[in-house]
Amino acid sequence: MIGKTIRSRMTILVAMLLILAIVGSAIIATIAFNRTIKKSTYDRLKLQAGLLARIINVQGSDIDYEWLQLFSEQTNVRLTLIEKDGSVIFDSHYDETNMDNHGLRQEVVLARQYGEATIERKSATQNLPVLYYAQSLVDNGTVEVLRLSCLLEELHDYNKTYGTLIIVGVGILLSIGSAATVLSINYLTKPLHRISSTAKEHAKGNLDARVYVEYPQELFELATTINSMAIELNDKISEIQRERQQYSEILDSMTEGILYVDVNLIIIEANKAAFDLLVGPNESKENLNGMRLVQIAGATEILKLCNKTIIERSTRELEIDHFGHLFGESARLMGKRETKTLRIVFNPMLSTEQQSQVTGIVMTINDVTELKLLENIRKEFVANVSHELKTPITAIAGFIDALTDMETEKDVEATQRFIGIIKRQTVRMQHIVEDLLLLSSLEQQHATPTKTWTNIEQIVGQVQDSYRYLASERQTDVTIKVDNPDNLPLLVNGMLIVQALANLIVNAITYSPEASEVSVAITINHKAAQFTVSDHGCGIPKDAIDHIFERFYRVDKARSRRQGGTGLGLSIVKHIVQVHGGTITVTSEEGVGSAFTVTLPSLETFLS
Repeated sequence: MIGKTIRSRMTILVAMLLILAIVGSAIIATIAFNRTIKKSTYDRLKLQAGLLARIINVQGSDIDYEWLQLFSEQTNVRLTLIEKDGSVIFDSHYDETNMDNHGLRQEVVLARQYGEATIERKSATQNLPVLYYAQSLVDNGTVEVLRLSCLLEELHDYNKTYGTLIIVGVGILLSIGSAATVLSINYLTKPLHRISSTAKEHAKGNLDARVYVEYPQELFELATTINSMAIELNDKISEIQRERQQYSEILDSMTEGILYVDVNLIIIEANKAAFDLLVGPNESKENLNGMRLVQIAGATEILKLCNKTIIERSTRELEIDHFGHLFGESARLMGKRETKTLRIVFNPMLSTEQQSQVTGIVMTINDVTELKLLENIRKEFVANVSHELKTPITAIAGFIDALTDMETEKDVEATQRFIGIIKRQTVRMQHIVEDLLLLSSLEQQHATPTKTWTNIEQIVGQVQDSYRYLASERQTDVTIKVDNPDNLPLLVNGMLIVQALANLIVNAITYSPEASEVSVAITINHKAAQFTVSDHGCGIPKDAIDHIFERFYRVDKARSRRQGGTGLGLSIVKHIVQVHGGTITVTSEEGVGSAFTVTLPSLETFLS
């Protein structure tokens, strides 16, 4: 818009100054020239008047009017002689008999008063300026005032002749000045336009844009400063982005969910763990920022604690069940085993300026499902251990009391029987403790037992020694078949593998009828090492298969205790297989039998 830009404002301002300067100069020159012409005319009239005054004074009353007429014609000056009464006695241009009395003319009055006078006024006939010079003649008895007048034709001719030229000259000068002004303004505004365009690019976020200006010096320095600012600002933004990225990566690497909401419960920041815990790891990764908390965690308990945290400015904690988008009792009913337990800590964020003002809430979210499960397992484990140890301890204490009360020398047979029972219960407690210690060592985090290259024959020999007495006692035929065509060794902890196979075989013998068969098939090749223990026992109910590897779990509790089992055998087997990087599977049919298969990594896996 006109008058808004620097270019238009400078153009208008310079044009006005240029017009004022040129027109003013023309006016001043004209006025000065007019004054010069008038001054020159005045000086000439004064000089001529002085000369004529001396001549007239010399002539006295005998004035030579013809000579005066000739003088007037030669000098182009009008001569007028005025008597004391104001009447005109001679005029070189008009008939004095027809002229009015000049006694009251301004120049005559002033000449009488001051000796001389100069007056300028327009001619009534020609409408042109006329300069009148009057001088008092004190030495002439007839003529009182000599008046000379001259028509300022030079001034009129000058104004008429050169006025148009002045106007044309002014126009030419204005045109040249305007062109020079436009060029000068372009000289200044083009760099400004480039600077403005670059600044707009910077405002759009394109900080790589640069402005190059060579002139003038001030704009060159401004452009250099803008480029330096863009470089520095770009570096600062890059640094902030790197810090933001690091901050985001740190948040996303945390296992705890971090959720920051303002006092209106609008999410300001959320990390990946918070998204996975509240929305789900398999859901689309939409940005939670800007969403309302109620959209992803609308549980009444959560919203109430948020409000309490803001009002009371204190930390709060909540444990709540979660499944999908459900919380609390609904989550437990719908999710069942897939329900998670979340522990949420609400920390108020206080303003740095006003510590009493809460600006938001940082919610720390942890999945404590496994911790709760482990806590329940621990409680159950303690209860089971207490129960398992209580039985033999009670038996031992009872029989010791019986031995104390009876006469052992008289009833030797009963004494020996009681001592045998005490010994068996003591051995049972010893087995329970040993199994617990072994299980505890296997469950240590990152447990890595020492492994050596072991031949399968060594393992088989030690396994046979472990079950030989029980198999003989129950008349069970145990057959072991080894398929190892390349005679490959195993990289294992031999003692643990012997323990695992022995536990499986002893269980097979224990839960099979007497005089039955137990078969062990061992296959070793470059792909894997596989051990399968099969029996023809009572089998395992389908609903019990998922629990048989749990501590102290027994399918037939009474039979297991009669056989002296600790309830930890299969749990130990599972952990031994796991620390070797293997797997264990079971197939069973009630009344037919069961088969346990242990698969360990291949030789190629170990070598790679």
